[in-house]
Amino acid sequence: MDRKKALKEMRKQKRDYNSEEEKSFINRFVMTIGIVLLSLVILYLFIGIFITKTITFGNNETEEEETISIDTSTILASQIFDQREDEYYVLIYNPNDKVKDLSSFLTIYSGKENAITVYKVDSSKKFNSNYIVTKDSNKNPTSINDLKIISPTLIKITSKTVTEYVEGFEEVKNVFKK
Repeated sequence: MDRKKALKEMRKQKRDYNSEEEKSFINRFVMTIGIVLLSLVILYLFIGIFITKTITFGNNETEEEETISIDTSTILASQIFDQREDEYYVLIYNPNDKVKDLSSFLTIYSGKENAITVYKVDSSKKFNSNYIVTKDSNKNPTSINDLKIISPTLIKITSKTVTEYVEGFEEVKNVFKK
């Protein structure tokens, strides 16, 4: 009988061992899937918070809004005769020239009460290079085709014709000081 009991006990232990083996396998499988999913969630949160910054927590009211502004006072040299006003100035100068900076004088002039509209042409831009010369400028152009300008120049246009033409830094500065 001892032998029968021993065999019975061995079969019972074998069944329990197989049952525990299956439970252990299922637990390891569930644990592995859980760790993989948790790793993916942590990776998603890390990328969203620190790299792309698409995930934020709380109400972030300090976020800055970008404003788009259009500078309608800067035109191309080819548009000198095409403005809506009947009377206006066109200032052709290089805004990057720090030695001959006319922008401060232009700001002072624009702040005056009866100031005429001033359009700016950037002489350093490639678009305007066809009309910018170093000598022999045309001081009375009638159209865009015969426009030859030395930078800096201030042109007053009334009724689509040139009524005043001032060339040189000091002369333009003096017109704005009036």
